[in-house]
Order: sequence, then structure tokens, then C-alpha cells
Amino acid sequence: MKQYTEDVCNNLSVWDRFHPLALFLSICRCMTQWIWGRKYNFLHKMTDETVPAALLEGETRDYIDAGLLLNSPYFSVLREERDIDLIISLDFSESDPFKVLYTHIRPTHKLCEELNIPFPEVNIPSEDVQKPKDFYVFKGQNTPTVIHIPLFNVVNCGGEIKAWRNKYITFQGPYSAEMITNLMEVAGKNISNN
Repeated sequence: MKQYTEDVCNNLSVWDRFHPLALFLSICRCMTQWIWGRKYNFLHKMTDETVPAALLEGETRDYIDAGLLLNSPYFSVLREERDIDLIISLDFSESDPFKVLYTHIRPTHKLCEELNIPFPEVNIPSEDVQKPKDFYVFKGQNTPTVIHIPLFNVVNCGGEIKAWRNKYITFQGPYSAEMITNLMEVAGKNISNN
């Protein structure tokens, strides 16, 4: 009888774990112990002389989103050994396409300046804020050229830029097949036109 009682209690405690509050607390406990970006290192203990030893040592690797610092992954391509001369910046934000430039490219320029990494000066004509063109080129002496392409612009959306931005917001439910097709067509024009 004692064993039966213990089994019933154990089974009831399993059901109790699915209570919304218990489930929430369990998730919180897991999140506090989870290190964001930690992945199994498939190179661990591999014997290959061409792979740097630092990549072979740990059982796990910690990764970070390349755009986390400035919402644009410029620093991943700006290392000196990459020797790049062109950056194509595709704007996929739902809001003002120049917000990316003002809040991300300009700080990128400033940070690059502080770190002695070449990056061109960024200047946007004021008349383009509401009606962006389909591309912008930023050049400098001994710097990579940056081509910035706003997703929604006067070339691919005509006078309907605001309607397109409102239709494709970041935090919304899944897109329908028609929405995906339309968005791919507009984004595709940015590449084929330029």
C-alpha cells in the first residue's frame, strides 16, 4: 500500500508540473542557467592541424548575433584580414530606412574611427527621408564603399511606401503565401534594378 501511495503522489506531482505557474517557473529556472548562443562544438577533439587549436579545445562554443552591437553585422566583415572593398547594406527594417543609417551606420563609422578601422562618412539628403531612392553609395578614401538599399523605396513602391511598411511589420503573425510572394518581388527589384 505504501508503494502504491508513493506512486500516486509521484504521478500527481508530474501533473502539477504542467500547472501554468509551475511551467513558467521551470522555464525561468532554465533561462537563468542557459547561456545564449552556446552550441555544441562539432570541432571538439578533432585532429586537424589546419584548424586553430583554440577551436578544438572546448566542448561548446559561444556565438553572438553579428548584428547585436549595431543591428548590422559590419564588424564581422571589417576585420583587417578580410580586405574588403564593398559592403552591401540591405535594409529590411519596418520603419524609416534611414533609422538604420543614423542609428547603426553612423555609430559604426564612429566606432570604426575609434578602432582605426576605415569606414566612409555617411550623409543622407534631407529630401530623401520620406521618399527614399532605391540605393545610396557612401565612399571614402581608403575605405570600403557602402551601398545601402532601402527595402521600400520610390522605385519599387512608387508613392505607396508607407502602405508597404505598414503591411510588413516586424511583430506580426505569419505571412500568407501572397504576402511572401509580393515581398520577394519588391526585394528582388532592389537587387535586379541596382
